Amino acid sequence: MADIYCFARMYLGADGEEKRVLTLRPPAGSGISCGSRFKYIVPEIPLSYDALTKAIGDAIEKEAKEHDNKFVTTERETAPVVQEYDFDELMAKFETIVGNLMQENQAFYQPRITQIIEKYLGKGKKMSGVTRDQAELVYLVVSEIEDDLVNKK
Repeated sequence: MADIYCFARMYLGADGEEKRVLTLRPPAGSGISCGSRFKYIVPEIPLSYDALTKAIGDAIEKEAKEHDNKFVTTERETAPVVQEYDFDELMAKFETIVGNLMQENQAFYQPRITQIIEKYLGKGKKMSGVTRDQAELVYLVVSEIEDDLVNKK
């Protein structure tokens, strides 16, 4: 996939000097294969970086005006920040919460806790088998136990 595919060629100008041009949209019946995703880009420009960036900028501006600037922005996307999880802290929190719930009513809480654990770790898996690489899963288990069982008392 490409934003622009073009055809570069040389020709002799009226002054007898060689000219280089970049064809961005082919003339009808020319047999030249080129095109662009920019709807309003000019058909041909001098072969230079500055001319190309100006042509693209002008095409974007023209399209923006056509659509009331709805799709054009100068804002940059920022990469999401990856959250780090403290495995030891999460495991300690899990053990404390589950210990308290089991003391309160083991028959009621045990199947619910098992269901939450299996939802994230897989059928038949236990928290004792998780590794540090699975800290995010431990976080999800602890969060759901807190939300569904501790905070709904």
